[in-house]
Amino acid sequence: MSKRTPHRTSAQRTTAHRTTPHAALAAAAALGLAGSLLLGGVGRADEPQPGGTSPQDLARASAPQWNFPRANSNDPCWPEDPFDSEGRPKKGTLQNWPDSDGGCAPHGADFPTFFTAKRCDDTEIRASYTIYQASSGFKPSGHPHDFEHVDVVWKRDGDRWTRSDLLLSAHGKHRHASWDEAESWNGDRTSAGLGREYPRVFVGFGSHSMFNDQKAGLKDVLSAYTDLEYRQADYPVWSDEGGGLVEVVPDGDLYREFKENASAFGSANGNPAATADRMCEHS
Repeated sequence: MSKRTPHRTSAQRTTAHRTTPHAALAAAAALGLAGSLLLGGVGRADEPQPGGTSPQDLARASAPQWNFPRANSNDPCWPEDPFDSEGRPKKGTLQNWPDSDGGCAPHGADFPTFFTAKRCDDTEIRASYTIYQASSGFKPSGHPHDFEHVDVVWKRDGDRWTRSDLLLSAHGKHRHASWDEAESWNGDRTSAGLGREYPRVFVGFGSHSMFNDQKAGLKDVLSAYTDLEYRQADYPVWSDEGGGLVEVVPDGDLYREFKENASAFGSANGNPAATADRMCEHS
């Protein structure tokens, strides 16, 4: 296989803001957000976007903040690019509980967030955001490789687009939050509340199910496969920083690369190309 340019290049990613993850964490701590959401001043609604805004620009206007937990004296399995520098799928890993980060990418390394923006019909545009982690769950019930995603649903409201719903991948299905109830950051990312601009997404400790809250969560191995999976904002990372947003265009080169290598990821069948194909049907 010929060598190709890695995904994480400035030409391939688009960055909307430059707040570092460390600065975001400091701001969250200052606002009392590191462990739980500050709900003061919730009334501010999200900013709509003009009717002529492209799907890609809508995707940038709702890029999620990923939040990763530390539990049982172990860091999370850190996300990474699923392909090596030669364009070959990585092998993945699977460890015994509670070794959540064994064989995963170095903690804190840059990683890409793959996104697809699609016009589902004249009144709806969706933006899907996917990350890859080298394992899902623990031996013997888990499996190597994991793709998880969230979808932001935009609806046409007269001559503008407004955020409508948040869908979060959960064991082959989706959790749902109406946007006015979705934990999210405001436009300049200095305060959080409900129904704002950028969704707060909490990635589960074991099987990496996606959540929009920290209201529940247990650290035992069985809970890692349920709605009680542990999640916290120990390590917040903006999806459009570091490795950045990497677009997967239907029928584009990266889309075809995921399609052609789908079998290499085993049970992890939610790669960005597959998600792009089905995202308008998610509910």
